[in-house]
Amino acid sequence: MPTDLADPPVTNGDPAARSSLPNDSAVGLYRPVRPDLGVARRLRKLAGIREDILDWVPEERSRYTRLGAIVLNTGLLAGLSLVVALHSVAGGAWWMLLPFGALWAYLIMTFDGWLISSTHGVQHVSKLRLFLPRIIISLLLGAAIAEPLVLWVFQPSIHNNIDDHRKKVVEDYEGVLRRCNPPTGEPTGTPDCAGYLVNIPNSPAAIQAELGDTTRLSKDTQETLGKLDGKHAELEQLARDECAGKSGPGLTGDRGEGGECLRNRQKADQFRTDNQLDKQHADLVALNAKVTALNGQLSTARASSETEISRAITAKVDAKRANLDDRGLLDEIDALDRLSAESTAVSVAGWVLRLLLIAIDCMPVFSKLMGGTTCYDILVSRQLESAKRLHTKHVSLYERRDSVDLDILAQRTEQKLRTKTGDMDNEERMGRAKRKQELTAQIDHLAEQLERR
Repeated sequence: MPTDLADPPVTNGDPAARSSLPNDSAVGLYRPVRPDLGVARRLRKLAGIREDILDWVPEERSRYTRLGAIVLNTGLLAGLSLVVALHSVAGGAWWMLLPFGALWAYLIMTFDGWLISSTHGVQHVSKLRLFLPRIIISLLLGAAIAEPLVLWVFQPSIHNNIDDHRKKVVEDYEGVLRRCNPPTGEPTGTPDCAGYLVNIPNSPAAIQAELGDTTRLSKDTQETLGKLDGKHAELEQLARDECAGKSGPGLTGDRGEGGECLRNRQKADQFRTDNQLDKQHADLVALNAKVTALNGQLSTARASSETEISRAITAKVDAKRANLDDRGLLDEIDALDRLSAESTAVSVAGWVLRLLLIAIDCMPVFSKLMGGTTCYDILVSRQLESAKRLHTKHVSLYERRDSVDLDILAQRTEQKLRTKTGDMDNEERMGRAKRKQELTAQIDHLAEQLERR
């Protein structure tokens, strides 16, 4: 019995209005079904699904709706991860970071959507070869997304560990400072104290160094001056003995201030002048006075050094503590690593959570891989093949059409060439004939003139 197209049958109570068929096609057919215009359609769009093809296999709508939901969930998880990471680094109000999280979620959903849509319609290639690069990319993204969330889950313990670790770092730093800077103000000379020495005004070490230099200079001056004084005393004694008329080596035995007596006295005076004995005695007195003053300053500095050194150490410790006030993402990663090293349970729990989050982040690719080849993939593959065949025919048609036009144009050009060539030949023949007639006429004219003569 023929079907009345004006009164289409009803399927499931609704007449089918199908956008995937031409406008003049009959409605009420079994396939395709009525297009889905609800929220599920928007979810499937995230996975790159073409609804006009899916209308032919409506049984797979739920599958691809859930696949789109997985892509959405991955994007939301990525956005949450970025907000957590930025809040750990920048601090402040978390809600101010939501635009950045939304942008990151959009980027991840776009990327996952491309990873999924690029596999639609694939049937005859190796699944592993096709999905391996996509799985590697998903694993890298999953690791980057999962780490901030793992830190967020263990955040209370991580913050406590950071505080304890920093307290220990400050205490160790203070201990090294106090070991390398004893209250006496005399720093130790061990190599491990390099960079841990403090500077204080009126440092006992500086005064001690200056006192040592001054004491050595005073001792050297006193030794040198003692030798010079002994030599001068010998010259003076020789002059007195000569003037007194004593006999002995280097003496004349003549009493009185004779020539030898005056010369000896002159030698002694010249020796005193040349060696600046008076100035050197004055310098020695000044050096001894400086040693006495430095000893007093050293005693005073040692009495106040303990307070000054303690104040300087406290300032360095406070500066160190101030530098450790902020907590960053790397600090939290180090803290989690320390907690994992201290406790096997923390290490196992951390890796289980990390792998779970990575698996969730990779779920769009995994779900597509585990789903196998669907009827939708077959239809997409057929449509792609049909599109390639149509495109090939379309190109061939335009190639044939353009070839015909070019062939006709070439024939017309050849015909025009032949016509032009014939015209040129005719013109040449006519020209030769005309020139021959003119030459004959000239010959006849010349012959006639000769006959007249």
